[in-house]
Amino acid sequence: MSDSPLSTLLQRRIDGAYTVDEWGFDPDFVELLSPLLGARWSISVEGAQHIPTEGGAVLVANRRFGVSEPFVVAGAVRATTGRVLRVLGIPDIAPVGPFLRRLGAAQCRPDELGGLLRAGELTVLFLDRQPRRGARVGHLDHELLSPAIEMGVPVIPVALIGRELGRRWVASVGEPVVPRTATGFGPLAVAESIDGARRAIQEALDDR
Repeated sequence: MSDSPLSTLLQRRIDGAYTVDEWGFDPDFVELLSPLLGARWSISVEGAQHIPTEGGAVLVANRRFGVSEPFVVAGAVRATTGRVLRVLGIPDIAPVGPFLRRLGAAQCRPDELGGLLRAGELTVLFLDRQPRRGARVGHLDHELLSPAIEMGVPVIPVALIGRELGRRWVASVGEPVVPRTATGFGPLAVAESIDGARRAIQEALDDR
């Protein structure tokens, strides 16, 4: 009888035969932790058809509490596409930073985002935290999104609805934002993409 996927994975860990990419991502480590994360959150996904199944893209999501949201949106992406989501925003301190890099996270910098997009990765940027219920969605540094606009990859709004101590969350995925500017790139296109994503997220939150 052939070995189970789990036993094969564990044997690779023992043998040291697993791989880590240039950002520190360890896919075997994610496979080991996925069942635990799946047991923690129950995630419903609306608009899953808007999440690309291949190629680089940037999801833009709201963040209110700061702990659950990265795991929730990553879980939503994994459940609907099977892809690993690269979350930008880890602290550059040990041991937290290196640990989160093993899960696929990266620092919130334009060069990190640009490199991931060139590698065809699916990424997420979070708007500033808005801790109060009913608060307007936060903002996003225009410089952070610039690589995505320059490369012409999709920018997709995601509204996350749930409670920090709760188990049930909803990820409402909107259509990709298309800048109105004629050139499609540059500072104006970046600003329009951010404004469009913020508007779509706020409308989804207001509908709840």
